[in-house]
Amino acid sequence: KFHLALPSIEIISRGKKCTPSIKQGAAQRVQQRDQRHSRAAVSTNCAVVAAAPETLYDIPVSNHGARVRMLIYAKNLEDVVPVKSPQELGGIKSEEFLKLNPLGKMPILTLPDGTALPESTVILRYLDEKYSEPQHPSLNPTQIEARARSDLFAQVIDSYFTPIQGCMYRGPMDAATRAEQVKSMTTYLDVLEHLLSDKQAPFSKESVGPFCAGTTPSLGDVVAYPTLAFAAWILPKQFEWNDIFQSRPGLRRWWEAMNDWEPASRVKSEIEGALQEWDDSGRWQRVGIQEQVTLLDRFIWSYS
Repeated sequence: KFHLALPSIEIISRGKKCTPSIKQGAAQRVQQRDQRHSRAAVSTNCAVVAAAPETLYDIPVSNHGARVRMLIYAKNLEDVVPVKSPQELGGIKSEEFLKLNPLGKMPILTLPDGTALPESTVILRYLDEKYSEPQHPSLNPTQIEARARSDLFAQVIDSYFTPIQGCMYRGPMDAATRAEQVKSMTTYLDVLEHLLSDKQAPFSKESVGPFCAGTTPSLGDVVAYPTLAFAAWILPKQFEWNDIFQSRPGLRRWWEAMNDWEPASRVKSEIEGALQEWDDSGRWQRVGIQEQVTLLDRFIWSYS
């Protein structure tokens, strides 16, 4: 046996000093051992990082974040992708949040490597494809026609509806602009009705509903539902609409089917609870909407 007397690394064997070559060999073995330990430590640390969960940062009243939450609920991913408030990072304008998304927008999905994925549509497709095994069925239709209908339904929402939906709750905004945007919402509701009911709509023969692409919810439904949840709650309460689904039977059928789907109804409860908090805090008075809607001699606000 060799006995090491560190730090001089003088090696004694049977009472005799070892030759320089033996000393060097022992020192090399010590160095190699330390390197192996160092690599093992690095490997362990990397394993810890790789095991860090993906996390969605969002709040209940976030229209775009609600889409991602719905998908997480639908695919039973809550244990895999927890949902946390941006306040845990200091808020969306904090330095820590802005490092993850310089635009200061939610939702964001933090990834195991420490980076973050922004934009709800990107996050939806990422999570849907990553967790698409049998226990987490994909919400993206397999048939090309159904997929086109799903994509079109979502595109109408993202290209036309969401850019103006702030007219229902944001300010400051002059009354003429707000009234024009509220009127435009009727057009976009009619377009959704066309896609769901009109036999001249693209690939309508391949779809029997009640959802936008067939008998089961798809990504198009997930994208559209939160926006319609905002409109169905706000327009009757703040703009005196009777019913946004009036004279729109296809859209009403879709709405009722979505309400019966547990992931959607759960998101609806989250959104409506947050909107009620806004109402209780006087938001619509504060942004000038309650005063503007009294100008009935100059503007039209109700379309049902």
